[in-house]
Amino acid sequence: MKRLAMWLLLMTKRLLKKPSFVIILVLLPVILLMYRFIITQDDGTLRAAVYVAEGGDGLAAEVADGLENSDNMVQFYKTDSEDDLYSDVIAGRAEVGYVLPADLGQRFLSGKWSGSVIMVVSQTSQYAAFVNEFVTMELYQDYMEDTVTDYLVNKSGLELREDTVRPMVRSRLREVDGQESLFTITYRDSYTNEELSEEEVVTENYLMKPIRGTVALFVLLAGLAGLVFWFQDDAEGRFKVMSYERRPVINYGSLFLPTILGGIVGFVCIMIAGLSTGFFREVLIMLLYCIFIVGVCEIIRTLVPNVNAVCAIIPILAIGSYLCCPIIMDLKKTLPVIVYLRKILPPDYYLQVFNGRPVWMLLVAAAVVSVASFGAELLKRRR
Repeated sequence: MKRLAMWLLLMTKRLLKKPSFVIILVLLPVILLMYRFIITQDDGTLRAAVYVAEGGDGLAAEVADGLENSDNMVQFYKTDSEDDLYSDVIAGRAEVGYVLPADLGQRFLSGKWSGSVIMVVSQTSQYAAFVNEFVTMELYQDYMEDTVTDYLVNKSGLELREDTVRPMVRSRLREVDGQESLFTITYRDSYTNEELSEEEVVTENYLMKPIRGTVALFVLLAGLAGLVFWFQDDAEGRFKVMSYERRPVINYGSLFLPTILGGIVGFVCIMIAGLSTGFFREVLIMLLYCIFIVGVCEIIRTLVPNVNAVCAIIPILAIGSYLCCPIIMDLKKTLPVIVYLRKILPPDYYLQVFNGRPVWMLLVAAAVVSVASFGAELLKRRR
């Protein structure tokens, strides 16, 4: 046992002396610092474009003005034309765009409002439903005035005039405005259930979201780097000094060491970025993810013949994870087949824990992969 511990210590020192592995370890903190510098140049506000068709009635104009002057984390602005709105959404200058028809008020009063507002959104948008809540809130608040006025003038039988009723209704609605709202939007942390401010929602859930995906990809690359080093050490005969019975432990340790070092760096970056959902919870999830990665690397080790095959697999897994897993953006709306491709990509198992999946699912995945890797090792030995 003492000899095994000494071997693990020496292997750790050897890893830290490899320039290529040190570069991998340093890469994530450098990316994190660069990213944090970039986001400091942006306030993180979501932008949404609004266009009112020429000759728009009172409701359309009121909705557009109300959205533009609203004080929330979504910045609404008007465009001069419908083409400008489409261009802004396509270019990414706006998260989503809304085209308000000229007869919006008449459509609502007649009850034929279905499909009245055209929403323009890119297929990769992750926040369109969120922005819709603000538009719906503004639309219904402005619609109240027209609805109450129309009822009192045309349906109450009181023979009232619109020019006298509307100011009264508007005054009354302004009195209650700010006291009650049709919608109340509350932001809560999905793990602690603590209420968050809009500023916290912007910095934690919007701008910083790609960091966790980058950490997941980084730990995978650390594990794959360890797999490359294993093949190099095996070719140099470094494992021959160990007994045949201890070889599985040596193999696992050779892959676990670089993976856990990458996990430690990733964990520190998560803590620095302020994304932690709890110290012990983050430690547990990262440990399970590292075990999962080692299991995947063990399976690859038993299936591929040499280091050249591993080097060919690394870019496939890295690029596939980057495109298919929600690291920067979620493309499942554009390509639904991505949902199935994710099942074979390790970063998705880590990220889904932070998207509602319970931690025990990652535990099961790590256990299944570990058992599968052990079985693959037994089959390889019997050959």
